[in-house]
Amino acid sequence: MRFRSVLFIPCGNPRAMAKAPGLRCDALIFDLEDAVGDQARDGALTALAEILKETFTATTVLVRIHPQYLNAIHRVLKDAAFDGIVVPKVNGTEDIRGVMMAWPKIPLWAMIETAEGAANLWEIAGLPLKGLIAGPNDLRKDLRTRPMAGRQDILFVLSQIVLFGRANGKVVLDGVYNQFRDTEGFAAECAQGRSLGFDGKTLIHPDQIAPCELAFGPSADEVAWAKSVVAAFEGSDAGLLAVNGEMVERLHLDQAKKILEDAS
Repeated sequence: MRFRSVLFIPCGNPRAMAKAPGLRCDALIFDLEDAVGDQARDGALTALAEILKETFTATTVLVRIHPQYLNAIHRVLKDAAFDGIVVPKVNGTEDIRGVMMAWPKIPLWAMIETAEGAANLWEIAGLPLKGLIAGPNDLRKDLRTRPMAGRQDILFVLSQIVLFGRANGKVVLDGVYNQFRDTEGFAAECAQGRSLGFDGKTLIHPDQIAPCELAFGPSADEVAWAKSVVAAFEGSDAGLLAVNGEMVERLHLDQAKKILEDAS
């Protein structure tokens, strides 16, 4: 299952909600937290319960809860069909355990958005979660950084999310890019996120879906390299071969097969 493009849908926005079932992205996150004001929370939750009855083009449908309203959300959504719960601002393992008790059979995702959460990444990533999601906006707020070119102000935390996520077999998702009309900046941040090792990126606008999937998919050069490596090892017991002037090992064969799988 792919998680290249993961689009947030604000549950307080009826227009965005109505479009959600037909959106062609890998995953949707229906947002009951920051995207919904306190006065609109009950109506947004009711609207979400209704929209979850629809058939979705996206292969994965997630819900970002508001932990303070966990009981109300569970009461309304306990029989709804969706694929996972996103827990925001996870500071430590206890923030996850309560949600696990409410939804013991639904995959959980932890958002790393605070200094405390970043400091406790190893313990959080060790829980039986589906994945980790970077939350750059709240990270900057909590760390009191100023945005820097190339995200240098939060690059250490982003790398740690990938490191601890990979070490524990989790899906790892890069955070949102707020300037949705800045296509060049978005492309650069996608390229950086992919180079850091993220599986995909969370998005705030449907226009970001196509370029995001392109960025997090194999390039033509990568596919050509992978085909050459697979062809070179076919029928060979060698552990090391020369392919187009490059020495490749069987670990590169595994990488090549993964690239071709992602390209299919």
